[in-house]
Amino acid sequence: MTNIGTLNDQDIINFCNGGKLITENFSLKNVKQACYELTASNIYYDISNAHQKHILEENEYILIKPKQIVVILTAESLYLPNDMLGRILTKGKLFSVGLLPVNTYADPGFQGKLGIVFSNISNNYLKITQGEAIAKIEFNKLEMAVTKPYSGQHGFETGIWPVLTEYILNSEEIKSDKRIKNTSTEIELSYGKKFTGVIKRIEQYERRFLLATILYLTITLVLIGVFSGTEWLNTITTVAIGLGVNIIYGLLAFFLTQFKE
Repeated sequence: MTNIGTLNDQDIINFCNGGKLITENFSLKNVKQACYELTASNIYYDISNAHQKHILEENEYILIKPKQIVVILTAESLYLPNDMLGRILTKGKLFSVGLLPVNTYADPGFQGKLGIVFSNISNNYLKITQGEAIAKIEFNKLEMAVTKPYSGQHGFETGIWPVLTEYILNSEEIKSDKRIKNTSTEIELSYGKKFTGVIKRIEQYERRFLLATILYLTITLVLIGVFSGTEWLNTITTVAIGLGVNIIYGLLAFFLTQFKE
C-alpha cells in the first residue's frame, strides 16, 4: 500500500473495503487507475434560479440549460482520514459538450456527500442521468495527519446547499455601484453588440406597441362619444365600428412590431 502520495486502484479498493474514502454507493467499476469516478445523485440545485432545489424521480434526468449554473450532489458519501486529501477533477466528456465543472478538493477529515458546481457555457440544453459519472476524485495520502482536520457537515451531508447570500448584491447596492451600467450596456458587455441590438429593437417596438394601444383606446372613446347621441346608431352599427377599429388597431400593431434581426 502507498505510504504517501496518490493512491492507485488497489489502494483505493483496500481503503474502501476498510470503511474509508467511499462509504456509501461504492462500486468497483468506478475505480480507475489512480482515481475514483463520482456519480450524480437524484438531487441538484439551480444556482441561476434562486438556488432552487430539485429532487428527481427515478426516471428523470438532470437538465442544465444554456448559460445555467447548477450544483449536483454526488451519489457517493465520503470519509477521508486525517492524513488523506481528495482532489476533484474534470471529466473530459463533459468538457467536450461545454459543461465545465469547478475543480476543487475535500479536506482531511471530510465526511458526507460532495456538491460539484457545473456551468453550461454552450447554447445547448444538456442532460445528465442519475448514476452517470460526473467527476473524478484522486486521493492523496499525506506524510502525517493534519493537526486540525476538517469538521462539520460541509453543506452537503444533510443535502443542503450553503448559499452565501451576503455575497449577492441587493437592488440598492446595484443601483449605487457606478461600475454597474444600465441593462443594455451590461448585456452588451456579456453577450456582444449583436445580441444587444436585438434587445434594443425589441424595447423600441414594445414602446411603439404601447403607444398604439393608447391610440386605439383613444379612437374608441372618441367614436363612442361621437355616435352615442345619434338616434340612428344601432347594434349593427356599433359592431361594425368596433370591428373596424379593431382591424385598424391590429394592422397598426402588426406594422409597428415587425422587425428583422
